[in-house]
This record gives sequence, structure tokens and C-alpha cells, in this order.
Amino acid sequence: MDAEYECHKCGRVFSGEAFSKSKFCPHDGTYLRPKRVKGAPPRSKDSEIPPVELTREQINIATLFDEFMRLQHINAGESVFFDDVPSWITARKKAYSTFRDKFRQDKLIDWEKLSEDFKEFLYFKNNMSWTTLYRTGLSALSDLEKLWKLLTFLQNESVDVQLRVNEGLKGGKYYCPGIGRNILTAILHVFYTDKYGVWNSRTEHTLYLIQRRLKTTFDMGHNYKLVNNELTHLTAELDTDMTTVDSLMWFISKKVRLIR
Repeated sequence: MDAEYECHKCGRVFSGEAFSKSKFCPHDGTYLRPKRVKGAPPRSKDSEIPPVELTREQINIATLFDEFMRLQHINAGESVFFDDVPSWITARKKAYSTFRDKFRQDKLIDWEKLSEDFKEFLYFKNNMSWTTLYRTGLSALSDLEKLWKLLTFLQNESVDVQLRVNEGLKGGKYYCPGIGRNILTAILHVFYTDKYGVWNSRTEHTLYLIQRRLKTTFDMGHNYKLVNNELTHLTAELDTDMTTVDSLMWFISKKVRLIR
């Protein structure tokens, strides 16, 4: 069955073939969106992002990105609301700047301050990006020397990121208890916002939904580079930045329910 797209302004429906030729309604210029599956739940006061059921063919990354960028009154996490996507992205980048400064190598000289700052980073109300880092991340405070060494090592751009990931995760030379791939790649993203993306369960799920399949191995650093390459490609395809793409991963993983 061919995917169908509809104009939310005039109500006309277009085939997937027509959509591939032009993503805009020829009658009023409105961006076409995947036709809502019959029976999909309507928008309600209880959910800013009601899920919609789509087949593989109906999932269109550009269309979902357009819908994401139009969101308003967003509950981004823990009942922290933003008026729109740009205001959320701005808040995220401001938080990154704050923690990037706190975790600078020349600032990592006081154990008590490091403990206070890292604990603060683990909560959404401060990082503005991720809601569950504290679940495992608080364990890192039990060994501040290892945490200090890890934060210092992750900032060393003279070391290939594949090696930094491998050495920073369990079994590696710089592993710190409580720091898994979610937190480690979030830290990399904070340090180098335009270069490294975040690898967590929402990232994996969304890449699966949009059919960006990865040939993973047992090498976690190698796998991260594959994920990061896909995220980098998406920033180019959508003409956006890595922080917005990470937010988009969150949106799509909440929005799309795949019909197998």
C-alpha cells in the first residue's frame, strides 16, 4: 500500500509518488504530512505528543521534523514546559555552556565542588535535556577521583572518540561506576555540542524507526561512531544542529508507533 500524505489546510490527500516530487501542497503551498491512521488518538490535554500508528512507508523524517519544529507548550520533561522548540533548544545550549565551564580541566581542582556540580548535571531541571541520568549517575560520586579522570579524558580531542568511549565504559581504563553510554555520550555532547551526539535508548529506537540500520559489533566505541555518523548525516539533511536532532529523537520515539 502506497503511503499517503495530506494537506492539513485544504484536506486534500496525495500519494507517496506525488510527495516524492513535491513535499508541498500544489494548491496552497502547505507542507504535506503523513495521513493520520484511522483510529489514531486525537490530541488531548493529557498529552502534548499523542502517538500515531504508522507503517514503515509512512514514516518520513522531514515531515516529522517539520511537525516537531511546530510544537508549542512542550512538556520536555519533569513538567518543565517551554513555549516552543526554539526556546527549549536555547535552554539546552545555555545549560551546556554552564556545565562545559564547570567541567573545564582547569576547574576540576576541588572534589567538593566537582561532586556538587556533577550531581546538579544529573537532573533535568539543570541539564534541560535528559530526565533519568541520576538513576545511575549518582553512583559516580562515590569515587570522585575516577570521575575527575574520566571528565578530563573525555575532553582530550587528541584521542580518537572511539578509544575515549571504549576506555570510558565498563572494562576501560577510565571507567567510573555509574557512567554508562547514556551519560558518557551526553557528556561528550555537552563538551563538543556540534560534533558529538547522544547515544541512548531513544536514539537507538528512533534510528530503527527511520530505518537507519547500523551494523554493530562488540566494540562500543565503534558502534558509537556509527550512531554519531547517522546523527551527523541527519543534521545535514534537515539543515539543523546536533542538539535539535537529539530533541527530535525524543519526539519521534514518543510520537511514532510502528505498524508491523
